[in-house]
Amino acid sequence: MRSLVLAGALLLAPLGFAHAQSLKLSAEDSRAIQSCIKEKTANNEADRCIGIIANPCLDTPDGQSTHGQSQCYQREHLVWDDILNESYRRLQKELNEKQRKSLREVQRTWIEARKQQCGFYSDFHEGGTIAIPAYASCFNTETARRAIYLLNFLGN
Repeated sequence: MRSLVLAGALLLAPLGFAHAQSLKLSAEDSRAIQSCIKEKTANNEADRCIGIIANPCLDTPDGQSTHGQSQCYQREHLVWDDILNESYRRLQKELNEKQRKSLREVQRTWIEARKQQCGFYSDFHEGGTIAIPAYASCFNTETARRAIYLLNFLGN
């Protein structure tokens, strides 16, 4: 029975996160993170920008439910994912063919690693209600870290 509950939670965690994907990228959220990155990059502290949207959102009444927590993380994830994709596109333009192919393969490996890592965090909570926001939090954090990593290649 416990393995059935755990399997169900693992299936539902991405679905809860996917449901939150109906949110739209906010220009205000994007400006906040972009400003933070510009301010913190000079001191190699851009990782301190992770959570500047999600954390205050979690403190609101809407951020108290499992669904609300997932949406807080998803709201921030949309910005980091946009930064990640734009950085990837810009970096691709600066590389030769061999480097582009290598970056593409590394990125595919990273995507799979993120999926595995965040799945572990969801699995760790054994199907409890915290599994969905734990997955969303991990997905946001890992996407942000990767975006910052690629930005460093661009000298931003």
